[in-house]
Amino acid sequence: MSGLRVLEVVGICGGGLGRHVKHLCEDLVADGDRITVAYAPHTVDRAFKEFVDRATPVIRFVPLRIRREIAPLSDLRALLELRRLIKQEGPFDVIHGHSAKGGVLARTAARWHGGSALYTPHSLIMTSPEVTPSKALLYTVIECILGRWATSAIIAVSEGERRFILDSKLVPAERVALVENGIDAEDFRCGRRPARAIDAASAPLTFGAAMRFTAQKAPGLLTEAFSQMCRELPHPPVRLLLAGDGELFEEVEAQIANAGLEERVTLLGWQADVRELLCQVDIYVLPSLYEGFSYALLEAMAAELPIVSTNVFGAAETVAMVTGNVVVSAGDCAALAQGMKQLATLEEPQRLRQSLRRIGKRNHEYVALNFTRQRSTHRTRDLYRAQSGRPRHQ
Repeated sequence: MSGLRVLEVVGICGGGLGRHVKHLCEDLVADGDRITVAYAPHTVDRAFKEFVDRATPVIRFVPLRIRREIAPLSDLRALLELRRLIKQEGPFDVIHGHSAKGGVLARTAARWHGGSALYTPHSLIMTSPEVTPSKALLYTVIECILGRWATSAIIAVSEGERRFILDSKLVPAERVALVENGIDAEDFRCGRRPARAIDAASAPLTFGAAMRFTAQKAPGLLTEAFSQMCRELPHPPVRLLLAGDGELFEEVEAQIANAGLEERVTLLGWQADVRELLCQVDIYVLPSLYEGFSYALLEAMAAELPIVSTNVFGAAETVAMVTGNVVVSAGDCAALAQGMKQLATLEEPQRLRQSLRRIGKRNHEYVALNFTRQRSTHRTRDLYRAQSGRPRHQ
């Protein structure tokens, strides 16, 4: 049986969402499917740009002038560009929108041509604690209209996101599918860290995080929580490594300087390989205000690190399932500082890293068993075949 013709429409091409689309497309191509990716060039990070450059011979990439925020004229122009692409190069067996903007464009364009589309939000802005009730209502109304008018299925990437979609009635219940994110856990294992550096009680205890420096990821909240922990916990010596870049980078840099933390906090900038960071870290921190299901959590757990995470979607089925990790309220600086302090004082300094490594090993085993990239791709392709009328498992 011939492969599927799939159009992926991507509104944000960076971070975990970009990685998700990259891995999905690579796996689909390996299965014999023909993939076209319509994407917003100004949202790409270096990893996604490298993917575009490398995969262009086997995947068709089409740039769209998509803006992150709601912009009626710009959005209409992008919609016309996408409609022209579907008309000229279609029909496609599957049209799949990623992120809020990608989902709106994919579903509207597909409906314009008499079909419907799959949609993966990856995170719903209505779940952010900082969104005003009026904005949350607006976004919910838009999602409900599109959900009933032009959505064959909405794919939740975590159980928490699935429940929110059902409770909010964004689409009829029978159109909600769960496909949890997955990784190749062994690719992130960091058991090669030097034992001497890890076991030395006098070495600084290292917290770490990798993120886009945006409001959603809350890098400033993490910096403030770390500062608060340092004031409350003069010993053991601690430091913080932050990898990533984005519009809040300079703001966080100034925040660190104003708090006098230059000796304790290191901004690494964008990292081509997050594994290099993970192998330097004792405790991983996720301070996000909201998520669909953070790839950073999966990667840090696979790297055998204990976790302090805010209670975002995905944390309940990962971090909270392994004894020793800490989950705190999202957007609460004091709670995040307390969670970091809890792991930093888990044992006496001489035994602390040994206890942290035991938590980390349990994390790796849990992720390797329950959240594989192969399973995620397999379930997505089953949904594609169901929508296109093809038999599954072909």
